Formats: sequence, C-alpha cells, structure tokens
Amino acid sequence: MKKILIFLAICFLMVSCSSKQVELSNYDKGIEAAKNAQYEQAIEFFNNALNEENKNETKASILYNIGFCYGIMKNMEKEVEYYNKALDVFSDFQPALYDLGEYYYNNNDLNNALKMYEKLVAVNPEHEGAYYMIALIQNDLGNKEESMKNMQKAADLDSPDAKKFLGEITPAE
Repeated sequence: MKKILIFLAICFLMVSCSSKQVELSNYDKGIEAAKNAQYEQAIEFFNNALNEENKNETKASILYNIGFCYGIMKNMEKEVEYYNKALDVFSDFQPALYDLGEYYYNNNDLNNALKMYEKLVAVNPEHEGAYYMIALIQNDLGNKEESMKNMQKAADLDSPDAKKFLGEITPAE
C-alpha cells in the first residue's frame, strides 16, 4: 500500500509539473504583445521589465522597444524620447542610433542625422546601412566627394542599395 501511495504521489507531481506553463518574463510578454499589435499593453510590460533589470544594455533594449511601440502608434515625440533614454543608459546601442538617425533624416534635420550615423559607424565600422545613410546626407549637404566615399564604403560592405546606386548591380527586370 505504501508503494502505491508513493507511486500515486510521484504521478501527481509529474502531471502537475508538466501542466504548468513556464511563466514568461515581463520583457517576453512585452515582445509577444508587440507582435500581436497590442502596443499599449507591450509598453506596460516593458515598463515592468525595466524595474526588474540591472544590466544597462538590456535596459537600453527595453527602452528602445518602448520607443518602437510609440513609433508604431505614431507618437513620434515619445518614440524619440525613449530612443534617447536608451542611449542615455547605453550610449552605443546601435538600433537606437540608427533609428534616431532615420528620424532626423526624415525630418530634414541632417546635422543630427549625420551625428547619429557617424556615432554608429564609430561603434560598428561594418554597419553598411549607416555608411549608406551618411552618403545620402553628405550628398544632400552638397559634399559630393564625401558622399561618394561613404557610398563606396557601404558598397564594399555589400549594401545592395549602395551597389545599385553605384551601378554595380542592376534591378531585376
């Protein structure tokens, strides 16, 4: 009888343990909510995740994701605010540098856009997209030689856009 009770207890534990789902972290819940276009809920989860995190690079990622959600919701002021907060926490956070550069470029703030992309290539000298954007900005500023130098660097790093611009590849017909 004792063996049967032990066996039943073990079976009960196995079933109860296997039926429990692993609890997702607030960060993972935020990612899931964002994937499901539940951006306000995602922001709540990300804010909760901020309180649980100690590593600066992870905090920067969380802040960036909050900014990204605001951007999707067309709240550009909050998007920029949170991208800047991400950089305040971790100044080399590449996605925030790139997206802030893109924001500034799209709003014709070429000097700030250029600063973001130059900082990005200082952090990651292999970032083809940053060189491509620097080339576009330099062209817009009238610095043709500097533009071509950066366009070539982007092409050398296999940027399809830069290669197309330089005529190294042609679009499919």
